[in-house]
Amino acid sequence: MKTEWLESFLITATTKSLTKASEQLHMTQPALSKQMKKLEEDLGVELFIRSATGVQLTKAGEILFKEIEPVLREINSIQKKILSIKETSDLTIGTWPSIASFYLPYKIAKAKENRKEVNVKISYRFDDIFQLLENGEIDAALLDDRLIKHSYWTKPLFNEKFYLFVNYLHPIAREHENCIYFQDFEDEPLVVLPPACDVRMLVEQAYQLENKELLISSEIDFGQSIIGFISANLGISILPEIFTNQIDHSIIKVLPIADFKTKRRISLIAPNPEIGKLIDSLILQ
Repeated sequence: MKTEWLESFLITATTKSLTKASEQLHMTQPALSKQMKKLEEDLGVELFIRSATGVQLTKAGEILFKEIEPVLREINSIQKKILSIKETSDLTIGTWPSIASFYLPYKIAKAKENRKEVNVKISYRFDDIFQLLENGEIDAALLDDRLIKHSYWTKPLFNEKFYLFVNYLHPIAREHENCIYFQDFEDEPLVVLPPACDVRMLVEQAYQLENKELLISSEIDFGQSIIGFISANLGISILPEIFTNQIDHSIIKVLPIADFKTKRRISLIAPNPEIGKLIDSLILQ
């Protein structure tokens, strides 16, 4: 049983509406419903009577509502004491290689000015990062969490567009000057990242929306290796904007995809709002 489930329960019980509660909690209604279901499963009772007009507490729900509020106040008091220690201790963030290479260093440099040490753990898979979060091995994560269901606190940080990365010697680069359309390369095989990362999942999602099959020439674990393949004219790739920071622009051409609507949204994910807001204020703002 997680404290955030109990906090969500209190707000849902107070508003008598999953919709209103989800808005206050800044989460989707399905995510809130999942939290409440897990809480009910943990307790072995139904807490709400659900209807088209909202929710009402069951007898068990009324008992929990009455008893849990002072308990949560005590837990929050303990968390604040722990957070005061966190403010002076090292923090660890888990993320993708691209974010670790070209976004976090600038934030960490700012944190160091404030004498704050930040460690980074890099992974290529959603499962690995969320396992680190679950085990308490990292304090927060940075990734596009719209692609995976979870019950953690989250805050969007920035969006980035996708581009076609192609060697200047490739026919596509010679045929297209300033931009390109999806149909111009939809049948070209791509060099791609592994299936369990957000870039790969978003690209696959974009192809599905166009009712096209994503053709793969090579699957590479590391983004910089993809850049190496493109530099050697061994393939083309669709990558987010952050990858433009690691290319030789005299060798690789970056073409905006005029009708490619998919964007990557990097969010801060933390075990609870207090930790998330602390990390946001100390490092990311």
